[in-house]
Amino acid sequence: GTPFSFFLSELQNFAVQAAGVSLTFKEGFPKPSKEGVVGSLPMARSETALDLEDLASRYDTQVLREYLLEQEDGGSRPEQVEDADQATLPDIYDLRSRCFRRIRALLVVNFLAYWSTAIYCGYSFYLRVEEVGTKALPPMEVALAPVFLLGTQATLELAAAVCLTQPVRLGDVRSSGLTSWDMLAWLAGAGARCSLLLDILCLPLMKRGSKLLFLLSASTFIFSIGIFVFAVQLRLLIGMFCSRDHFSYDKPDLFFKGRDSSGLMEGTPIAARPPAHREDEDSQDLRLGRATPVNTIKAANFAHLNDLSLLHLVLRRHYVPISCQETQEFTISIASFSRCFCEDVVQCSLKFFFIMDCQVNFLVVLSLLVSIGQAIGSCFYASTSAMDLRNLDETND
Repeated sequence: GTPFSFFLSELQNFAVQAAGVSLTFKEGFPKPSKEGVVGSLPMARSETALDLEDLASRYDTQVLREYLLEQEDGGSRPEQVEDADQATLPDIYDLRSRCFRRIRALLVVNFLAYWSTAIYCGYSFYLRVEEVGTKALPPMEVALAPVFLLGTQATLELAAAVCLTQPVRLGDVRSSGLTSWDMLAWLAGAGARCSLLLDILCLPLMKRGSKLLFLLSASTFIFSIGIFVFAVQLRLLIGMFCSRDHFSYDKPDLFFKGRDSSGLMEGTPIAARPPAHREDEDSQDLRLGRATPVNTIKAANFAHLNDLSLLHLVLRRHYVPISCQETQEFTISIASFSRCFCEDVVQCSLKFFFIMDCQVNFLVVLSLLVSIGQAIGSCFYASTSAMDLRNLDETND
C-alpha cells in the first residue's frame, strides 16, 4: 500500500509488457526478502522480468517515472511533430492558364513600352545635346516620358500583385496578401528601371564630352545590358509563347535549342501543404505531388529580368514550388550582382570622371546618385533569402 510498492508494481508491469509476456497477478506483489532479492515469481515471469528492486537501487525513482511517462507519450509525439512540420510548409497555388495569358500580355506590353520609351528618349536627348552641348538638360517631353512610364509600370505591377494574392486573402481573412518586404521589392524594381533609363540619357553627354568616356560607357552598356539583359529578355519573351521551350537564365545551353532533352525544367515534384479553401480532390493532388509549373517559372523569370521585382516576388512565394526556390534565388543573385558590378559600378565611375573633367551636369549627378542607391539596394535585396523572410514572419506571428 506504500507509494514505493505501487511504483515497483508499475515498473514490473512495464518490464513484462516490453518482453511480450502477459502478466496476471494472482497472489499480489511478492514482498522482498531479507537478502534484498525479489520473491519467487511464476516460471514465465522469472525468465523475462527484470530485477525491479535492483533497478530501483541503481536509478533514481523520479528518473524512472519520467522514463515511463515518456514511453507512454511516445506514440502520439511523432504525429505532433509531423503536424508541426506540415504546418510550416507554404501554400502553393496553381496559376491558371487564363491568368498566365494575362500576365504574359502585361509583360509583353511592359517590355515593348519600356524599350520604345528608352530609344525615343535617348535619340531625342541626343539631338538636344548636339545643339546645346554638355550643359544640355532633357526637354520637357523627354523628362515626362520616363516619369509617366515608371508610374504606369509601378501601378500595373502593384495591381497584378494584388490580384495574384487573392487566394491568400480567401484562405486567411486577416492576411492582406502583401508584406512590407513586397513594398521594398516594388521600390527596388522601380529604382532599377529608372537607373537604366538615366544611363541611356547619359550616353549622348558622354559622347559630346569625351570620346574615351563614351567608348567605355557604350561598351559597358552593350555588354552588360545589351547582351545579358535585352537579349535574354527577348529570348524569354519568345519562350513564353512556346510551350516546349524550357530556356531560362540558369540554363544558357538551351538558348538556341530551347527544349530540354531530359524533359524536365526543374527538380522533382513537390508535395506542399494545400490551401485551406481547396477541395478534397485538389488537396490530395497537391499532397501526392504535381508536375513542375513551367509557365509560372517562365513568367517569374521574365518578370525578374524586366525589373518587376514585386511581381516576381509574389509569383515566387505563392506559385513557385519549394523544389524550384533554390533555382529562383540563384537567378536573382547572379543577375543582380552581375548587373551591379558589370554595369552600375563601372557607370558610376565614368559619371564621376565626367563630372570632374568635363561638365557638372545635373542629369549626370542625378544618375550617379540613383545608380549608387540602386546598386546597394539590389545587392541587399538579392542577398536576402525568401525562405528566411518566411520563417521570420512565421516566428513573429
